[in-house]
Amino acid sequence: MRMILAAALLAAASCAPEKAREFELGLLAPVGPGVEAAARAAGMPIRETAPNGADALNAGVPLAGASRGIEERMADWSRLRLLVAGAAVRGRSGVFFTLPRTKDGRELTAYPEEWQALSRVAREVAAMRPILEGGIESAVPFAVPEGVEARAWRYQGRLYVLLVNDTGRSAPIEAESMKPWRALFEVRADARDLLTACGGGRCLTARRVIWLESRL
Repeated sequence: MRMILAAALLAAASCAPEKAREFELGLLAPVGPGVEAAARAAGMPIRETAPNGADALNAGVPLAGASRGIEERMADWSRLRLLVAGAAVRGRSGVFFTLPRTKDGRELTAYPEEWQALSRVAREVAAMRPILEGGIESAVPFAVPEGVEARAWRYQGRLYVLLVNDTGRSAPIEAESMKPWRALFEVRADARDLLTACGGGRCLTARRVIWLESRL
């Protein structure tokens, strides 16, 4: 389902309106030849420095502590989706990051599962770029819980909403407000299924990202 949604969004990009802004997910140089080829195949540009307006995660080990091994650190790649969504919801022009170094000197592409996880985030960004870059910014059409960041765009007759809970606590949200929406890049398309039970109601869990698309 995730791949079908991404493919449909990418196909729609062929008739996308002119860009109003830029949004990119990329790597900061230097990278090895294997990573360079794989990154370009995944649509991730490689730059010496992050462009103006983009977030730069340039710490050598951007997603976890330097004392941890590569296998442990790779478990944190799921955070990249949160970081990218946070940049998008705050109006940044993208995210560029330095890959963590491996103890044995091999490139990150030598760890297929981890590179595939990173590539999934890249494909999601590629699918949403037409909306982020060419969508018309709109008001979020429902109440947003305190602590949750939200942004909406109208694109080719549909409304898209990005919800980002970049906090350490769950945020109560009215489940019925999710009823008219389809969740993108999720196993379940019904956005209400992505909320968790809390205090007799439903919540958007901590460190959670949801992309919503209006139904026809």
